[in-house]
Amino acid sequence: MEQLVYAATIPYIATIILFIFGGAFLGVIILMFVFDDEDKKIIITLLAVGIILLALGYYCKNIYSRYNNQIKSIVKDVIAREYPDATEFRFELDTGYFTENDIEYKIQYKKTIKNEEKLIITVNYFIAPSNNKNIKTLDIPKETKNNESTND
Repeated sequence: MEQLVYAATIPYIATIILFIFGGAFLGVIILMFVFDDEDKKIIITLLAVGIILLALGYYCKNIYSRYNNQIKSIVKDVIAREYPDATEFRFELDTGYFTENDIEYKIQYKKTIKNEEKLIITVNYFIAPSNNKNIKTLDIPKETKNNESTND
């Protein structure tokens, strides 16, 4: 799962950067159009660059979504074994949350020094401050060469 998290991080960051720059280019076009409509070539150039940046941002978002969906499926399987009544599941990159019996739990992915992959489950402090000491650690199963999950 560590490779999936790293693989999803770069498209995630690229998506944010491309959306910001694409939106900035389109914002400049609007300002130029409102205040100075003489430079049509510059407006058309900025429009083309802004649209290209936004299109690249959506492309990176699709790449990120594919990796993140794989991460979610792994985490959902681990959570479902320990918390079968879990609902409202959300997980992005290495953090997330879910609800079980009206208690909201936070999820954090961590890798230990011994290269073990773990999910740290804690009760959301803002929902139930007295239960925040209840921390649970779940193992993420390792994949074998045959794509079969094993628990070490």
